Amino acid sequence: MPEELKKADAVIIGAGVIGCAIAWRLAQASFRTIVIDRGEVGGEASHAAGGMLAPLSEADSAGDFFNLCVAGRAMYADFARELQEASGIDIEYRTEGTLYLALNDHDEEELERRWEWQRTAGLNVKRLNRGCTLKLEPRLNPDLRWALKFPDDHQVNNRSMAAALHQAARSAGAEFITQCEVRRVQIESVSGIKRVTGVLTDHGFIESDVVVIAAGAWSSLLEVENQQVMAGNKIKPVRGQMVAVEMPSSAINHVVYSCRGYLVPRLGGLLIAGSTTESAGFDKRVTAGGINAIIQHAAEIFSGFDQLSISEIWAGLRPRSKDDLPVLGLDPGVGGLLYATGHYRNGILLTPITARVISELVIRGQSSIDLKPFSITRFLRP
Repeated sequence: MPEELKKADAVIIGAGVIGCAIAWRLAQASFRTIVIDRGEVGGEASHAAGGMLAPLSEADSAGDFFNLCVAGRAMYADFARELQEASGIDIEYRTEGTLYLALNDHDEEELERRWEWQRTAGLNVKRLNRGCTLKLEPRLNPDLRWALKFPDDHQVNNRSMAAALHQAARSAGAEFITQCEVRRVQIESVSGIKRVTGVLTDHGFIESDVVVIAAGAWSSLLEVENQQVMAGNKIKPVRGQMVAVEMPSSAINHVVYSCRGYLVPRLGGLLIAGSTTESAGFDKRVTAGGINAIIQHAAEIFSGFDQLSISEIWAGLRPRSKDDLPVLGLDPGVGGLLYATGHYRNGILLTPITARVISELVIRGQSSIDLKPFSITRFLRP
C-alpha cells in the first residue's frame, strides 16, 4: 500500500452508499478520509436495492424511526442536486409519487389501517378509488379495488447514486481501497480509557483516530481487540432477490406497491420488481422459487408483467439488526469508534441523513438529531 495511505483523519469500513456519503461529507470538511471495502465500491446492497424513498408506503406506525426516515426523505431534493453538481452524475431523482394497491380483502384491511393512522397524523396521503387509480396508471390490474397515493414518496436510481457518491467523495479528496479485508479495528487503553488507533488490513496498518463501521451485512464480522465488535450477530444478512424487465414505453410512471411486492419504473425503459425476504446467510444465489414468486406478485400489480422480457435478475444482502432499526452513532466504550450500519430496507432513503449525523459527530462531537433510539447501547442492556 502506498505510504501516503497509511495515516488518515478518518477510516470508513464499507464503500456502499452510506460509507461513500460519509466520506464525501468528511472530505468536504478537509478530513483525510480513507474508505476500505472487501469488494468493490457500491457492490453489495447499494447495487441490489430498488431505490425507493418511501417512508409512508412502508411504515406500519409512527415513532423515532419513522421520523428519521421522513427527515431523510426531506433532504433528497437538495441532496440530489448537490450530488449531481459535485459528480456530474444524474441519480434520476423522480417525484411522481407512490401508489399502494388493495387487491383483496387482506390488502384492504392493511390499507385501511395505514390510511387511518397516517391521515390522523396529518401526513400527505390520498385515498383513490379504482377509477382514479387506473386513470393515473392504466396498465395496472383492472381488478384492483382502491389505492393509497403517497405524493411525497419518491425514488432514485441507486446504482447511479453509488457511482455519483464515489465520484463526489474522490473529487473532494477521499481515498478508496477496494478488494481489501479489515482484519481488526485496533484500539489502545490509557488509564482505562479506550480509543481507536487505526485498522489492520490485509494491505497493512492504517493509523487513524476515527473509524466508522459502515460495512452493511458484514458489520458483525468485524473485530475489535480480537472480539467481534457486534458479537451475537447484531446485524444479519437478509437476502432479497429482484427482477428487471423491459418495459413498454411509459407503461408505469409511479412506484407501485402491493402487500406482496412492488414495481419501480426506471428511466431508459426498465421496470424493476421485488423482492424476496430470506434468511439465507451470506448466500447471494438467485433461485427459481424466488424469481417465480416475484413474477407472480408483479403480475398481480401490472397486467401482462409475466409476458415481458427479462433484462436482469440479481440478489443482494440487506443488513438487518435484531430490532430492525439502524445502528448509528458513537461507541460508548471506545473513543473514535462510530457505527453507521443496519439500515435494512432503508439504506438508500437514509443515506443523506446518516452522512450528516455521522459527519457531525466526527467533526463536532455531537449530532443535530437525537440518536439514542439507534445507539448500539440498546444491545448492551441486560
